Formats: sequence, C-alpha cells, structure tokens
Amino acid sequence: MSVGLTLSAPLDPLALPGPVWVVAPHPDDEALGCGALLAALTDAGREVWALLLTDGGASHPASLAYPRPRLSAERLREWRSGLSVLGVPPARTTALGLPDGALAGSVTPAARSQVWQALAQAIPGTVLLPWERDPHPDHRAAWRLLHGTLPPGALALEYAVWLPERGAEADWPRPDEAGELTFEVGRWRDAKARAIAAHRTQLGLIPDDPGGFTLTPEMVERALAGPERYFRRSYGFRLIPAQSGKRRLCIHIA
Repeated sequence: MSVGLTLSAPLDPLALPGPVWVVAPHPDDEALGCGALLAALTDAGREVWALLLTDGGASHPASLAYPRPRLSAERLREWRSGLSVLGVPPARTTALGLPDGALAGSVTPAARSQVWQALAQAIPGTVLLPWERDPHPDHRAAWRLLHGTLPPGALALEYAVWLPERGAEADWPRPDEAGELTFEVGRWRDAKARAIAAHRTQLGLIPDDPGGFTLTPEMVERALAGPERYFRRSYGFRLIPAQSGKRRLCIHIA
C-alpha cells in the first residue's frame, strides 16, 4: 500500500523523454525496481543507459570463496548480464566502483564529477534513481549524490526497492511532496524474472557465508508481481515563459 499518497497514475513509458538512464546503487537494484519499465522501453526501441554506483562487494564479507575483489567482479558481470536481458547493451553501461556499504562517504564533488561524466555520454531526458528515503543507507546516499548533479531539464523519477518491504510511514512520500506513477509488470514479467535471476550471488550461489545477503523468495515474488513504483516530485514542474510569450511545462531539478 502507498502510505500517505493521494495522487497515483499509470506510467506511460513512451511519454518519457529520452535518452533514459537508470542509476543503481548496487547490482540488482535496477532489475528489482525498474526491470519491467526498462524492458518495455527497449522493446519500443528507446535508448536506455545504466549507471552503477558501487562495487557491490559488501554482500558476503565472510566468504573465502568470494573475497571482495572476486565478488565485485562477479557482481559487475551479473549486472551487465541482467541488463542485457532487459535490452541494455554493455556499451551503454558505466560502473563507478564506489564502496558498497559506505556510499555515504562518497557523496563528494569528485564523485559528482564522475556521475556527470558518465551521464555526459548521452545527456539524459529521464533519470530513474532511488527514492530519497528508500530504507537502505546506500540508496539514500545515492539520492544525495544525484541530487543537484542531474542535467537541467532532465525528468527525475525515483523508484522504490526496499520501501514496500521495510519502509516506515515516514519513509513514504507525503501527499504534498510527490505523486506516484505505477507501471504494471504485465508481459515483461519474464524478462524481469530473468534479469533478477542473473544475480546469482544474491540468490544463494555463495554457500560459505551464512550471514551474507540473500534475496528472499518473497521479495523476488513481490518485485515480479508489481506494480513498479516511481515517485515524481510535485515541485519538479514549473511553468516558464517561452520566447513566444506562451507558457510551457518544463522539468526542473532543484
């Protein structure tokens, strides 16, 4: 249930200005939060790019079989494999390799410069990024890293991964803060399922760290059942005078 929201509407992927970028704090966030939308966009021939912020290497800290360098390399491979299932080729992916589990310490001008350089490969019309209060420290840090870094005029849609699982009432958007757009998984369920399944290290592949992170079947099923949720901030839309004297609707990222 969407706590506190009074505005909800279906999302039309073809209405999103392109190119579309998806920003993931960790490998698998894009598949869980946006997999169906990404598949729908690429099916329609839209240009989609992906940016991975962290190295993904903190999920199994006690594993001897997968020490951090090996795990990070494997998770990067899984990320690109899952995106390929969704129609995003490796040539349109960029990974920054910031520290998984400590992204808050990387919200710096240097990291913002890295983000900007990545996005400059194809100036985005739309950016999918984590919701500001998605209940994971790296997701919240990702929002802070992106906030103020996006190109002027880009439409920002904030997606939820952990919000339905762990979110308190205060984590959800307030009615005056954002409207909710929903996208039904529908006929893209199979592609989304295969993209999630590509993340084998997060689905029980690593047996020698019982305390390591594993996606539960319940969370995977919830992600596949949908709908996917995207939040659009109410303050992001302003009427700005055009040269003709008429007013036009534009997107402003504060």
